[in-house]
Amino acid sequence: MIYELRVYTCLPGRVQDVLQMWEREGREMIEPYMQMVGQWIGESGNSNQIYTLWAFRDMNHRQEARAALMKHEGFAEYLARCRACYVEQVSTFLTPTSLSPLQ
Repeated sequence: MIYELRVYTCLPGRVQDVLQMWEREGREMIEPYMQMVGQWIGESGNSNQIYTLWAFRDMNHRQEARAALMKHEGFAEYLARCRACYVEQVSTFLTPTSLSPLQ
């Protein structure tokens, strides 16, 4: 397994807008293709960030899942609305160690 930690830095005041878009429409489109492990907002530091952790079998699985999702009807428009709320998006790929409860 590999994990992708995405950190979305939103425009001030837009975190809740993004989370509401995810709740109303994004989740239904994304879940058939990608497995979310968790999602958090910060309680300290930058209050305009959303942290999302995705799980994939390997990088090929990630590429296939993303390609299929991009073909999903309405996803490109949804993504454009979300991106209008972002200042920055950073992805970090993580491989679990033998000590990690997530393998």
